[in-house]
Amino acid sequence: MDTRAFIEGKAKDAYKFFGNHKKTNNSYIFRNYAPNARNVCVIGDFNGWKEEKLRKYSTGVFSKTIKKVNKFDKYLFVIEDNDGNKSYKLDPFAKLCDLENQSSLVFDEAFKFSYKIRENNKINIYQVNFENLDREIFENKKKMDTFIQYLKNNNFTHLNFMPIFSNRIEASLGFAPSSFFALNENFTSVENFKLFIDLCHKNNIGIILDFDIGEFDSFNKGLIKFDGSNLYNYDYDDILYNYQGSVNIDPKKDIVKSFIFSLISYWIDEYNIDGIKFANLENMVFWQGDKSRGNNEYWLALLKEINFYIKSLGKISIGSFYYMWKNEFDEDLGFSYIYDRTFSSLIKIMQKYPYQRDNYSNIVENIIRGKYDEYILGFDFSDSLSEGASLCMKMYSNDKKYQQLKTLFLLLYSLSSKKMVFMEDEVGSLKSFNINRKVDFNKINKEEKDFNDFYKDLSKFYQDHKNLYKKDAQTKILEIEGYSLYAFIREYKNEKYLVLINLTNLDYKIDLDFKLEKILTSFDGKYKEDDKIKIPAFGSGIFRIK
Repeated sequence: MDTRAFIEGKAKDAYKFFGNHKKTNNSYIFRNYAPNARNVCVIGDFNGWKEEKLRKYSTGVFSKTIKKVNKFDKYLFVIEDNDGNKSYKLDPFAKLCDLENQSSLVFDEAFKFSYKIRENNKINIYQVNFENLDREIFENKKKMDTFIQYLKNNNFTHLNFMPIFSNRIEASLGFAPSSFFALNENFTSVENFKLFIDLCHKNNIGIILDFDIGEFDSFNKGLIKFDGSNLYNYDYDDILYNYQGSVNIDPKKDIVKSFIFSLISYWIDEYNIDGIKFANLENMVFWQGDKSRGNNEYWLALLKEINFYIKSLGKISIGSFYYMWKNEFDEDLGFSYIYDRTFSSLIKIMQKYPYQRDNYSNIVENIIRGKYDEYILGFDFSDSLSEGASLCMKMYSNDKKYQQLKTLFLLLYSLSSKKMVFMEDEVGSLKSFNINRKVDFNKINKEEKDFNDFYKDLSKFYQDHKNLYKKDAQTKILEIEGYSLYAFIREYKNEKYLVLINLTNLDYKIDLDFKLEKILTSFDGKYKEDDKIKIPAFGSGIFRIK
């Protein structure tokens, strides 16, 4: 690494220089950047937790080679400011922390990957929270293969992990991390996770990680006032903390730029990931995450640079707003895709009484007409977390939830966007999202099995038919009679499909001037060419136009 490039905000490989790095079998070099510190010492298992002073260079780098250091030894930096005050800090570039996030760990091991994925435009993402996955899944190759086969059986092309950086607060779901370069080993080991990624690639399943780079944990051992100055955070108290109580990162500082670019390089190079989804974009693009306070031009400029860099590496960059929908933020920041929360409005409609839903027909029709070539539509963790109810549980009624969920999914998978669903959405689970509950992918009831069979057929149909994912596929809405009844054609070249969506509790018979072949419906029943199409309450279907 070029130290000057790091100081000027141009470094992308700082993780190769800072942190701890093995020199010989039992010696490691420790490096830290603290330009405003008077002294920096290291304490740890290897020196009896007695302060060992690092050499200071004019660049602000502190460095020392220490012997008799073992892998997984705990350590901290002791930073003395110019007033003589001492603080104990985690190593910002450490690749591991202890399980309590109170110490950094000595770790500098390489892994050789054998596989990479093939390009796939039919993106179907499965979002998971590591905390809900049984640790046994990642304990050996056989169990990894079983989980990967589950992903393949459901036609997922990518696995999206919610934040996996080392984090002190379990309830935060990984957001506002304590240590950005460190994998949270409460989930699995570095070696096992890298092996899992390699096996996913062998099966052509990509890995996308959620990054929360706009904030960090406010505890004293973190990045806040790291060397006695505001090295990583804002200089002004009114924007030091965000509304969630985490510390805001200052994007205009050159050190921060090098830190973030190196972070991206690290996870791409060291873990061979295929994409990054930037979460909580509101907290970055708006001051304090508040649209009324205006755009944060520093973050906008940096995000454009970040996205250009990620795409130059052949990786996917995804922007994810928490509460904003399509067209509410119109500046192009250069993301490969935007995860759009349009379908959250449909969830609200599906919670209403059927007779009320026709009042929202303009919303539904606008969703059907929309161009989503550069968008990801679907459902994420917040749709199963909000209101204390899963996605399926949010559907109206006590006994018709699965019928409505099938129709909601059929609408989603018939549009032109890329797709994403959250874990257990694919089985229509009625269980609320809870970080303390482990998901059992093998234990599902009869209703969940029926819904999952439908989902597999639907997602397979999406992947096999270009008129559902090609950019130049066309959508044409048909005028038909009926409350909350929608018909539209998806067309690509000479291939046409009719999609019917019934959002009411009424049965309909539809007479159309087409010869049709039934492809997939949310309901049982046969269709004859000369018959009117019968769409039951809350039913939906896809038909090939002959």
